[in-house]
Amino acid sequence: MRLSWPQHLQAARTIELTGDQHRGTSLALMGISLLLLAEDLLELESVAAGPAGPGNDQR
Repeated sequence: MRLSWPQHLQAARTIELTGDQHRGTSLALMGISLLLLAEDLLELESVAAGPAGPGNDQR
């Protein structure tokens, strides 16, 4: 995991406070933050599911 959940929340709150003159930059940063969050959640999901392989049918 790249960021902890509190770090993800802090990033969102910081970007939320950005003024109108920096709206484009803040939207780009929010997109990157969401991408990192999605990747972190997928990583956690795969760790929680355990190894998938022969003999470990996940159905």
